[in-house]
Amino acid sequence: MSEEKATVKRKRVRFSTEIMFILSVVFCVALSVIYLVRYNNIRNLLQRETELRERIESLERENRHLQQNLDTLSTPEGIERLARERLGLVKPEELVIYTVNENNQPLNYNAAASDTSTLPENSQR
Repeated sequence: MSEEKATVKRKRVRFSTEIMFILSVVFCVALSVIYLVRYNNIRNLLQRETELRERIESLERENRHLQQNLDTLSTPEGIERLARERLGLVKPEELVIYTVNENNQPLNYNAAASDTSTLPENSQR
């Protein structure tokens, strides 16, 4: 009878060892999967952070450029330049002369009515 008890104990120990080995393998696989998922999430977040930092730098550069334009255009000289270039406005004492270049596109020259020395040679007719 003692032999039967010894074989039963051995079978239980072997069965427990196999179960423990399988559980250990399952546990290691589960930890590996969790680790890989978290690693992937961290890598994606770091990449997104880099993209956002680059976008912030780009927007800050654009903001500085727009601020410089605002500062320039807020002065009377800037307003006058903007009115002349974009709106085609002239002062009351100025004369607008249009010339046509070789491509039949009009060129705009603004000159004072009394001063024709600033006109290009081709436009004095």
